Amino acid sequence: MSGARQEFLTVEQTAAVCGIGRTSAYQLARRAADHGEGDFPAVRFGKQLRVPRQKLEDLIGGPITLPTDPPPPPEPTTTEPNPTTNDDHPQPNTPNDTPTTEPDQPHLPFTTP
Repeated sequence: MSGARQEFLTVEQTAAVCGIGRTSAYQLARRAADHGEGDFPAVRFGKQLRVPRQKLEDLIGGPITLPTDPPPPPEPTTTEPNPTTNDDHPQPNTPNDTPTTEPDQPHLPFTTP
C-alpha cells in the first residue's frame, strides 16, 4: 500500500501508537467492536479488527504518522538572493575561512617502503 495513507490501522499498529501492549489492545478492540463498550474505536470486518485512523486521531488529539505513510510533500524553496554576500566584490580569505586539520591527528611525512 505504498503511496497511500492507511485509513484503517491494525490493532497492533494502534497498540504501538497508543503505547499499550498488544494483548490489551486486542481486548479493548474486541470489547468495542463486539459489544460497543469503551472508547477504543475498533470495528470488525468479518474476522478482522481494524481501527479507523480518523477516530484514533480524534481520540489521541492529533495526527499520527506510521512508517508506511507516504512522505510529506517537500517544502517550497525560495530563490531570493542572499543579502550578506556580494559576488561583485570578493573578500580576501580570513583565518576562519581556511580549512584546519584535526589537532589530535599528527601530520606524518609520506614515505615509501
